[in-house]
Amino acid sequence: MTEKRSSSQVLPYRRPFRLNVGLIMLLIIFLYVLISLISYLTSHRTEVYEVRTGSLSNNQIYKGIALRRETIINSDYTGTINYYNKEGERIPYGELAFSVNENGQITDYLSADDGSYFSEDDFNRFRSDAISFTRTFSPAGFSSVYDFKSGAVSSAQKISNRKILSEIPDLSSTSIHPCYCEEPGEILYFIDNCEDITFEKLTPESFDSSSYKKNQLTNGAKIMAGEPAYKIITDENWSVAIQVASEEEAKALVGQIYMQVRFLENQLVSWASVSSRKDDDGNYYVNLRFNNSVSVFAADRFLDIELILNHSTGLKVPNSSITKGNFFLVPKEYVFEGPTGQKGVLLEVYTDKNEKSVQFVPAVPYSENEDCYYLDDSVLRAGGILDRPNSSEQFTLHEQAELIGVYYINKGYPDFRQIKINYQNEEYAIVEPNSPYGLQEYDYIVLFANSIKMNDYY
Repeated sequence: MTEKRSSSQVLPYRRPFRLNVGLIMLLIIFLYVLISLISYLTSHRTEVYEVRTGSLSNNQIYKGIALRRETIINSDYTGTINYYNKEGERIPYGELAFSVNENGQITDYLSADDGSYFSEDDFNRFRSDAISFTRTFSPAGFSSVYDFKSGAVSSAQKISNRKILSEIPDLSSTSIHPCYCEEPGEILYFIDNCEDITFEKLTPESFDSSSYKKNQLTNGAKIMAGEPAYKIITDENWSVAIQVASEEEAKALVGQIYMQVRFLENQLVSWASVSSRKDDDGNYYVNLRFNNSVSVFAADRFLDIELILNHSTGLKVPNSSITKGNFFLVPKEYVFEGPTGQKGVLLEVYTDKNEKSVQFVPAVPYSENEDCYYLDDSVLRAGGILDRPNSSEQFTLHEQAELIGVYYINKGYPDFRQIKINYQNEEYAIVEPNSPYGLQEYDYIVLFANSIKMNDYY
């Protein structure tokens, strides 16, 4: 008979232990990712900059006053004045400049004008001016619309006036007095009381454009005998004067002798000769003299200009990448190509038994002058003795020189590259491209040179 066991004698069932390979692999992967993430977050990362061709300019902007040789021509008659030339247009000697109508006779002709006085060329010129205006128009300068309208109306009236006057059979029998140009030049139809200002007469108040008043001479307006009818620029040579803050600034500009000037109104660039003066109150002025383009700015008294003081093009490098390195100066006859084609030197060394021997040490030159190579001091030490190949002569490493450069990192580790700085401002430097020991476009360099410790790589 089978013996019955009590419940207290029954042992609980236990599963045999089995190793969960999948769980272990998942745990290993998790630990690997965690360690990699911590290593990435705590490791030193080198920021890299790609070298590209660029340019730098050290330009300064000033508000200048235009100085020209201007002559005011007064009317000998009283009546209604009519003009026949476009403002800023150059008119020769003997050309009809304006006429004065004493009794309004020419006005009767004008009131009957139905547009028949305009030729196809005149319409084409108006159309071309309108297209040019629309291309350059900006809503920020909406006032230019009124200037364009005024100029277009004035040009139309002058064309009509000229052709109507040519059809009057006998001017001597009318009250119309034609007045002809007695000196060639660019004709202008405004007076601003600045016609007599010269560079020697300038004061700080001369540059106050807020108090500037321009009296426009209008076609068809009433004029009294002895009043200004127009003025004319009689010399192609003119200048733009500026006020500068100090004697040093004036000397720096005059030291350029000639400089490029960009007119911000239309981006025209022209060369100017430079001179300066100091007034009795200690104010400094600089005069920029031009011998062309007077007609382009004939109607402007104040001009915003940009002085192009320095413009350099080359490889553009951040200043943060620039560093300095010390190198041994080694005569060129001690540097030669080793068995693998790599340059190096023969360095005297001592064995464990204190026996002297010679060892070839790779040493890539980082620059050179007429007599010496610049060799890296990370593989050589001061006091080391070099043997000259195929000679009994020796050289002791002692003299060092400094080079300016960047850390080149194309190969995955930083290596010094010499640079020659052609121009530098507060943020970037323009360096000479394709120099024998320098950089080329699209090279990669360390962005922050002070983050590199070269001893960590040797």
